[in-house]
Amino acid sequence: MSSLKRWRRVGQGQFHKWERPGEEYEGTWRGAYEGRFGPLGTLETSEGLMTFPLPTALLERLRMVREGAEVLIQYTGMQTSKAGRPFKGFEVYVAGDGMHEAPAEPREVTAQADSPRFGGLSEEV
Repeated sequence: MSSLKRWRRVGQGQFHKWERPGEEYEGTWRGAYEGRFGPLGTLETSEGLMTFPLPTALLERLRMVREGAEVLIQYTGMQTSKAGRPFKGFEVYVAGDGMHEAPAEPREVTAQADSPRFGGLSEEV
């Protein structure tokens, strides 16, 4: 006997795949965990919990964000690494003091001031 019911894990929220460049989500970062096919992240938005895959570029940025911090995640689309490999690009912005201690070595992290959404860089430069 087969069931046509679609089962969804309780507490994980709506699942989201990163597909359209320009997508952005704002909410409270609830952390990362290991899913069946790789790392997943959870964001509490105004619409409820949202779970999404964490490609390496996004995972590295979110490792610097403490749980409970307000974040804005922007998917910038497919990019090519210096080695010639395609990857999904992201920008992550944190409100207030939501970052962990700075890493020992400098990393490329886009500052909130660089975002046009937050009154940063403009066309006049």
